[in-house]
Amino acid sequence: MSRPATAFNEITASDQHLRRARLSLLFAAVLWSLAGIFIKFLSIPPLTIVFYRSLFASLFFAFFVRRSIAVPRVALLVAALAYTAAISAFVSANKITTAANAIALQYTAPMFVFMIVHFLFGEKITGASWIALVLGMLGIAVICAGSAGQPDAAGVMIALLSGLLFSIYMVSLRFLKEFNPGTLTFLNNLVCCLILLPLVGSELSLSLKEGWIVAVMGVVQLGIPYWLFSKGLEQISVQEASLIVLIEPVLNPLWVALIVGELPSRATLIGGICIVGSLAFRYLRSSLNSQTV
Repeated sequence: MSRPATAFNEITASDQHLRRARLSLLFAAVLWSLAGIFIKFLSIPPLTIVFYRSLFASLFFAFFVRRSIAVPRVALLVAALAYTAAISAFVSANKITTAANAIALQYTAPMFVFMIVHFLFGEKITGASWIALVLGMLGIAVICAGSAGQPDAAGVMIALLSGLLFSIYMVSLRFLKEFNPGTLTFLNNLVCCLILLPLVGSELSLSLKEGWIVAVMGVVQLGIPYWLFSKGLEQISVQEASLIVLIEPVLNPLWVALIVGELPSRATLIGGICIVGSLAFRYLRSSLNSQTV
């Protein structure tokens, strides 16, 4: 085979790998976006939902655990605690406020990361990050103002707290880069179950329907998309991957509106557009800069 033909075949194979990776990321985001529907259909307490979802997720990820696991340390403990608190806050927020508010405010996590690494590690906030922060804060202000005095005001605050807690989890991952993603997700969900067990011990009863829902949440809505996301990152940059999964905060309230009939308010739509748009701008700038280097 001639050299041009060989090169063409290599390019074609590379394009196919990239296409599969992007599809994996897209499918992961679609599966993640189903969280709101499942939570709205469950009448059990939020922490019970979190416990069972993490239980089934840990069982799923047990198949991806590598034999040698590093000795637990502070960063791993912080990651597990922040993960537990973040998903507990997110599920609780979904019970009190709209799915649109919960998912939009959860996506404030990257903005909190900008500030945390700036104040703790002295990392400079770039111009693009400043623009994203201003737009994101504007979105938060709009959503909070729209919920002021409303019954779901507490849910909005809890959703914002989930974004802050997820940012702490994201920062802690900087110190756990040697961990296999499957192993780390297994440990996080296992620790989550152990932490919540004393709190939900008297509220573990489930109907058959509820059992199936939380099992699907743990495996299909949480486990499989995390695996797809990690596979996609083998071929795609973090910046491009972050852009692709921004479809999650768009689809999540859409599914809930179509299936449950819960419609977001005007303030939520405006605020959500500001938050998601700010992140899209930030990741798009990063992706373009990395391609021109």
